[in-house]
Amino acid sequence: MIFMIFRLFCYIGLCLIVLGIVFSAARYRGRQGEKYSILNHFISELGEVGINPAARAFNLSLLLGGVMTLPFVIGLGIKLGSILGWLGMIAGLTTTLGVAAVGVFPMNKLEPHIKAAQTYFRAGLVMVLFFGLAILFQPAGRKVIPPVANLFSLLAFIAYASFLFLVKPRRPEGETRITNPLDPQEEPVRPRIWLFPMLEWGVFFATLVWLLGMAFSM
Repeated sequence: MIFMIFRLFCYIGLCLIVLGIVFSAARYRGRQGEKYSILNHFISELGEVGINPAARAFNLSLLLGGVMTLPFVIGLGIKLGSILGWLGMIAGLTTTLGVAAVGVFPMNKLEPHIKAAQTYFRAGLVMVLFFGLAILFQPAGRKVIPPVANLFSLLAFIAYASFLFLVKPRRPEGETRITNPLDPQEEPVRPRIWLFPMLEWGVFFATLVWLLGMAFSM
């Protein structure tokens, strides 16, 4: 019964975030009057106050959604009941708080926003790694999560690792300042198909699938 409640928190948290994204994306108009596209817009651009009229709804959905998924991460750690599971839980708590922090510090507060986003991405990688290892090394007589669920862990790990490897601060040739690819204003002309936002959306969808997979597997 208690784990059904943990799963319910997960579903509510994810629903809040997805609804916030859909609502704010539908109302979005960028600096050039463009509509929102996952092909060339970062997720965080939906929360840029002063640009998107629905920014506050998006930011609130991240704050509430991140907080609502906290109990599920705790429940997953309790369910696995191992050192690796507890480490995954600690990383998971950091990840969910990172999501909430992105809602508190939207893109118009760029410096703290980037720190919050990087906390989320790095902790998310550690979370899926430790939870994946905890599932892989479950005692033979006590497999509380089916090993096949690690297919979701593998997908999420690849998504996080790819994003962190490719989307990182760079120093353009001949310049002294360091640019951050998480800032869309660093790109003079927005490409019609932009790798970095698509990688971020890949992390989002992989995390969504991972959370749902873990919830159904509990």
